[in-house]
Amino acid sequence: MASIKCKSCGYDNPPEARFCANCGSNLVTTIGQPAPMAAPSARPATPEVAAEYMGFWIRFGAAIIDTIVVWLISFVLSYFPLVHIFGYRFAFVPSIFWFPIAWLYYWLFTGLKGQTLGKMAVSIKVVDARGDKLGLGIAAMREVLGKTISAVVFCLGFLWIIWDGRKQGWHDKIAKTYVVRVELRR
Repeated sequence: MASIKCKSCGYDNPPEARFCANCGSNLVTTIGQPAPMAAPSARPATPEVAAEYMGFWIRFGAAIIDTIVVWLISFVLSYFPLVHIFGYRFAFVPSIFWFPIAWLYYWLFTGLKGQTLGKMAVSIKVVDARGDKLGLGIAAMREVLGKTISAVVFCLGFLWIIWDGRKQGWHDKIAKTYVVRVELRR
């Protein structure tokens, strides 16, 4: 199968890719126009895939919703007076379990659906360079490792979204992901 050459950096991408795996640029050709007659060895034209990268504020709004959801989960779990682990009884303390609950929440929703509840509420999703859902491996890299690195340096990795041309935070760059608007089906 023929690959798609990125017009920005020249990288060869798989034919189904929406974004360049090397530089993240949209892979664009014209929709609806027939491909010009060319030599038999020429590659066929690929339809345009438009994607709108989502910026800091809409992602921040989704994060606020997700924080409330994780807090509610922790609050509900705090009503279980004792947790039995290996025969020992422990009182559930929400502050101790907040980070593991948050990591599990973000990892599972992003890996399996491409969206957390907050992202669903504001109609955005996380995709890879092909525009597909991430899967649990890439989601773990983005949500656990990448977001930890983004947060450790005074949250500069999250603020990076403001200045980056493709609206990627450090966690997105680490996992080679993009946050785009969800196309609503009618």
